[in-house]
Amino acid sequence: MSSVPHPNVEESGYDPTVHQACYVFTATSSAEAKHPAKRRKLDDKPGHSASTSLEPSVPFVPLLNGLESTACVKLRYGTYKTLWAQQEGRIEAILQDVNAKTINGVAEFVNLATPDEYNGKVPAGLILAGPNIASHSFLFQQIETRINLQTGGPFILLNAGESLNLKTVLKKVIKEATNETNEEEVSQSFLRGRKLLNFDLQILQTYVESHGSSRVVIAFQDSDAFDGDLLAELVQTFYSWLDRIPFVLLFGIATSLDIFHEKLPRSAIQLMKGEQFDVERAEESLERIFYEINDPVDFGDQNVLRLGPSLSKLLLTRQREDIQSVQSFVSSLKYAYMSHFYANPLSILLAGSKALEVLQDEHLEAARHLPSFKEHVERFVQKGKLALVRKWLDPGDSKTLMAAIRSSSAAHVQAMNNVREATRLLQIARTCIPGKARLSLSDLYVRGFEVNEDGQDDLVEDLIEAVDKLSSDALSTLFSTLLETAGVGEPSLLELAQIQVDHAKLVEEQAIHGRPLRSGHDLQHSNFRTTFDGRRVELSRQRSALPAHEAAFSEILRRTQEWFSLYFQDHLKSPSQYFLYEAFYYDLKTPHRAAITPKPRFAIERALCAPHDYLNCDCCRQGNELSGSQPPTAILYQLYLESGALINVRDLWEAFYAVIGAEESGEKDERLALALFYRAMAELKLMGMLKQSRKKVDHVAKLAWKGL
Repeated sequence: MSSVPHPNVEESGYDPTVHQACYVFTATSSAEAKHPAKRRKLDDKPGHSASTSLEPSVPFVPLLNGLESTACVKLRYGTYKTLWAQQEGRIEAILQDVNAKTINGVAEFVNLATPDEYNGKVPAGLILAGPNIASHSFLFQQIETRINLQTGGPFILLNAGESLNLKTVLKKVIKEATNETNEEEVSQSFLRGRKLLNFDLQILQTYVESHGSSRVVIAFQDSDAFDGDLLAELVQTFYSWLDRIPFVLLFGIATSLDIFHEKLPRSAIQLMKGEQFDVERAEESLERIFYEINDPVDFGDQNVLRLGPSLSKLLLTRQREDIQSVQSFVSSLKYAYMSHFYANPLSILLAGSKALEVLQDEHLEAARHLPSFKEHVERFVQKGKLALVRKWLDPGDSKTLMAAIRSSSAAHVQAMNNVREATRLLQIARTCIPGKARLSLSDLYVRGFEVNEDGQDDLVEDLIEAVDKLSSDALSTLFSTLLETAGVGEPSLLELAQIQVDHAKLVEEQAIHGRPLRSGHDLQHSNFRTTFDGRRVELSRQRSALPAHEAAFSEILRRTQEWFSLYFQDHLKSPSQYFLYEAFYYDLKTPHRAAITPKPRFAIERALCAPHDYLNCDCCRQGNELSGSQPPTAILYQLYLESGALINVRDLWEAFYAVIGAEESGEKDERLALALFYRAMAELKLMGMLKQSRKKVDHVAKLAWKGL
């Protein structure tokens, strides 16, 4: 390939690049002088001066049709940076705390692991990291950081994809171990006048002796994906060098110890001795991150951006079904923060009192168009407060609407605190009732948005029905667990504490008489009667009269049911019922589906079939009809869709040239059209849509159909 045209082309008429398929063209200084660089044209649109006056460090643009002030844009961007920095710090603390026990155990094991302590065998740490392979990389990064700080020796991380055979693994081990030194130190691998091969462990021995390394840690991140014979060869090789190189092995296991033992031969297992380390499941850390992000207790009365139910379901389902890493979930959260603050002008309200000082009339007008504002107005109209509603709708009266915005911010904080208490109490209560499955806090968080105006939900109704059938011992456990967890000092639990006292007195009285407590739903208080009427058999049930102590116990159950019903009716209210829900919650699924889980094939097909959707030009706006003004690849792709499984290249070229030459400006040069045709064919082949046919030389085979 040539990069500079031949100097004698113009003199001799000979061009040495004619036979080449392509070559790099380097422009000369004279050519650059003839074609000056284009200058970017700036549109004089409203709000352009505001956007150009922003600091380069503020990537946000003015919203509200460009009428948003510079102070509002800066405050919106600063609020995003502040809130996300706080959330990111909280996430890092959770991730460190989740794996802290495992990391400390592995670090202590590596520090104390010596061949003498393990009877001359290779020290091996078996890390049961769980089936979520995507989270293994972050765990081993944490282990590597901790061991490097503690021991300072080489730490080599091996993956199955890079470990094809024994020689390849040994090369990587030596290269990674000696990578911290300069080339002069690495080149000290000459012994007795001969150069060692790059997979000879004597190089590593020389490095360890010269640097005084106490450990050489080799970690198999995905040991389940390694070939069993390769692992056995590596263990035997490391064992043979153990008296000269202090090897310590770490195995990341996604399945179980039994499967790992079956993978290795007994001869290799007998050469190792180690310890087992359990890792907290990734699902549990995901639950902690999700709940702490949406309901941080340490924020107090400060508002924080929370995820809505639709987006929460999307992210949680993606993490559970696609087995994504926790880091990908954190990236999704950050994208939600970025999208909300970048495109929503009312997100400035998350700044608190600072936002109320810089709000413009345009912000108030945008708030009047929110769906939550319309519902808010309808509720006040039903209450008969028409005068207040007129003030909210009056553009000249901004003070009344500002007061509603200020009170709405506090209402959202209180509503989320109530939802947090209600969901925790619901989860605890279900664990105390036999036969009820334990639900995660993330699922309960989503269910908190789906309750009706009375605070009733299927889970709440199921809990209330189950309370009526509890035994005396189960009811005592329910009372003690709820009061110990939530605290007796809570005003909403004072009545429940009184019910517990009455129940304890009743239990104490019946313990003296030695009689058990049964409710009215007990089968011993029901009489079944069978009657025969011809060929039919009728079974009826009748309740017998309850003794005084059992009637009192049934009354306690009824009071408990009533307390649960009133508690959830007061605390469990959907935040979507409050004004300015769109400012304090982010619940848009479309941006996430396009960015986090993109559909490249659909986007490519749409771009080729309807280029106007992406180019936004007038020349391509002709519906679904073919036009010579469209990009050549788009024209060829649309002709490609009309063809069969085998396409005659000559026919395809003639159809392509007929479209290209049908422009109003006249027919194009055939040589130029042929060049465009070849380039479009090459691009379709690059995208995997066609290939050369083996049946016919002048045909190409179709490989992809639209929509399949």
